[in-house]
Amino acid sequence: MNYTIVGFFNEKDEAQNAEKQLMSGGFANNQVDLSPFKTQGEYTNADYDYKEDDKTSGFWSWLFDNNDDNRERHSRVGARTNVVTVYAKDKEGAKNAASILDNCGALDVDDYDQKLTGRKNQDINSGKRGDSIEVKKEEMNVGKREVNQGGVQIKSRIVEKPVQENIRLRDERVYVTRKPVDKAVSGKDAFKDKTIEMTERDEKAVVDKSTRVVEEIAVNKDVKVHEEKVSDTVRETEVDIDENFKETDKQRR
Repeated sequence: MNYTIVGFFNEKDEAQNAEKQLMSGGFANNQVDLSPFKTQGEYTNADYDYKEDDKTSGFWSWLFDNNDDNRERHSRVGARTNVVTVYAKDKEGAKNAASILDNCGALDVDDYDQKLTGRKNQDINSGKRGDSIEVKKEEMNVGKREVNQGGVQIKSRIVEKPVQENIRLRDERVYVTRKPVDKAVSGKDAFKDKTIEMTERDEKAVVDKSTRVVEEIAVNKDVKVHEEKVSDTVRETEVDIDENFKETDKQRR
């Protein structure tokens, strides 16, 4: 089932932004139509006598069929605003389009029309038994949500840096000395094989490493509580009772 969603915007750049957001939201170019001010005329006080072109008038008649009140109200508002029309293919698409239009600042048709006409939109009925007016009142509920305000991040990494230490090492060197000798040797010990050995030893530097914890870095946070005053407006229904009300011929029609 196809759906048609209409958004009204005071400013042309708002309507253009809504068109852009709809395109980004998945709607094709042929599903979105932007119509800037098309109706010309003078509008002063309660004078709403204006002339629409056939295309605009036919669109509202097609959209609202026989609902003259809706047709006239939307026609009246559409004649003074920039109109963005979205043709959605299903209900989910229609909801998505309506959400995007609202987020972009689309006007409330009833509220805007009331400002145009300078009167409240009141339903006047014939006073049949069982007719009633609902008295409604808005209540403001204040809640809380967490927002990210930034923070601190600590990362550790391993790096290498050169170090130096001085150490004294011993080097051995074996050498041979010869000196002249003149002494008698008996025949028994005159000739015997003999071997003399001596080993050289050097000291070499040996590196050994050990690890110690020299510092600890921790992350903590302080929490403070403060009070903040939240202000907004709420709506409620006010009822005016006229005990001397008389229905006029115009109201009967």
